[in-house]
Amino acid sequence: MALAGLHILNTRPAHQAQELTAALRGAGARVTEFPLLVIVPLALSAPDQRLLLELDRFDAVFFVSTNAARLGLDAVAGVWPQWPHRLPCFAVGESTARVLREAALDVHLPLQADSEGLLAMPELQDVQGKKFLLFRGVGGREWLIEHLRARGARVDVLELYRRDLPALALTQWESLQPKPDVVVLTSPDALRHWQAVAGSDALQPLWLVVSSRMQAQAEAAGARVLCAAGADVASVLAILSAGAA
Repeated sequence: MALAGLHILNTRPAHQAQELTAALRGAGARVTEFPLLVIVPLALSAPDQRLLLELDRFDAVFFVSTNAARLGLDAVAGVWPQWPHRLPCFAVGESTARVLREAALDVHLPLQADSEGLLAMPELQDVQGKKFLLFRGVGGREWLIEHLRARGARVDVLELYRRDLPALALTQWESLQPKPDVVVLTSPDALRHWQAVAGSDALQPLWLVVSSRMQAQAEAAGARVLCAAGADVASVLAILSAGAA
């Protein structure tokens, strides 16, 4: 029971929290589910619909989160009876790739689960003149888009959802006892929402983040930080178990 005695805050959206909670409890931790994000699907605009109708004209598509994968597949299914023949899919990490594989799609997955890892893939070195479509939420990171365009690719973006702070988060935090030893933050939005909700108490627990970019943000805020290799359950459990040891 490597994590026995630890009180861990699982801040993943309510519909995505169960797998991580079960794994952490299986390792002996006390877990409180404390959603810091609610995923709000967006209606597709006319330009969005045109992008979907032209899906077979793209050279590849990118999914940058599990929510982008789920909502993106639903959006495509509303237009195409089956996935366009031989259209490659790129996923940012294993959890996202799993959603796509469940839809019987072949997935290209980077060794490093972030935008930098995607851009380092051999398949994306020579992209001059290629057309890509990227599925994401509102306000997603621009880094991958900018670098693909700098290499000569055309990149269109389809924003499928926004990430809001749950209305009851502040009330839940004020009533939470005891306070956590560790808070798991698996996206930059969750990190920002954590600071807003916890206020002066935000730095008390250890922050577990899932990318080097988030680690830099956490350290700049003055937090004690563990950085997992990715947002998947295995990576989170591995870094926590190593830290507890």
